[in-house]
Amino acid sequence: MSRRPAPAEPALRRLRIWSAIALVVFVVVVAVITLWPGPPDPDGQLALRAFLEQAHRHGLPLWITFGKIEFGSNVLMFVPIGLFGALALPRHRWLIVLAAMLASAAIETIQAMALPLRYGSLRDVTSNTLGALVGYLLAVAVIALMRRRAERRPATTTPAPAYR
Repeated sequence: MSRRPAPAEPALRRLRIWSAIALVVFVVVVAVITLWPGPPDPDGQLALRAFLEQAHRHGLPLWITFGKIEFGSNVLMFVPIGLFGALALPRHRWLIVLAAMLASAAIETIQAMALPLRYGSLRDVTSNTLGALVGYLLAVAVIALMRRRAERRPATTTPAPAYR
């Protein structure tokens, strides 16, 4: 007895394949950024600090700090991993958040123990996990939208006979 696929299944299958490819690309990019022996861009970090000092003198709210921008960038770095990971998984999509948290904890442990110019931080694990969670939630919304659109579309193929 064969099950007739849901209307969105072909599109979701294609999306899973492209998402798996994008996930691999983003994992490699994140690995290079986080496991590089030194800070990602020390000159850029100094320039950002100088920019913030100047901007604070010209009215930028003082609550916008280098630490908050760094936290936000760590969140953003893991959003694609949560998004593409959840889209790539056919079931149990929430596992990508757990996998991202464990990967982030491993990255921070390696930074703390094996990379003398880097430091590991529980704060980074938190921000990375939050980013993966945001990506996961975006993926859930994308999948729901695709299913809703597929259900509204008229069927273009003849329905399979019902066997009982």
